[in-house]
Amino acid sequence: MSNNAYVVLLAGLALVAACPALAEVDGAALYQQHCAKCHGDDGRADNLRGKMFFAQDLADADWQARTSDEQILAAIRNGARMMSGYAGKLSAEQQQALVQVVRELRQP
Repeated sequence: MSNNAYVVLLAGLALVAACPALAEVDGAALYQQHCAKCHGDDGRADNLRGKMFFAQDLADADWQARTSDEQILAAIRNGARMMSGYAGKLSAEQQQALVQVVRELRQP
């Protein structure tokens, strides 16, 4: 392989490594941007907007125990109660990252 081929290969690898689409999704930032206004920072939905829109208390241990990841993902995609869905707004990776954040909100 010539030196030019190595340079092209290395430049291609550097471009792929710098691609933001391949970067890890920041679920916590997504939650703050899209969810916290109704569900609250702690997931309890005990703020005015959460009460007004009947937002789910995501920190509730009983709700967490009886709700599957698939159900949470479906609510994120399609919406639930008065919440609009995010299927057209968030990628599959972003939606899955939000499922993980919701699971981390569980309180005893």
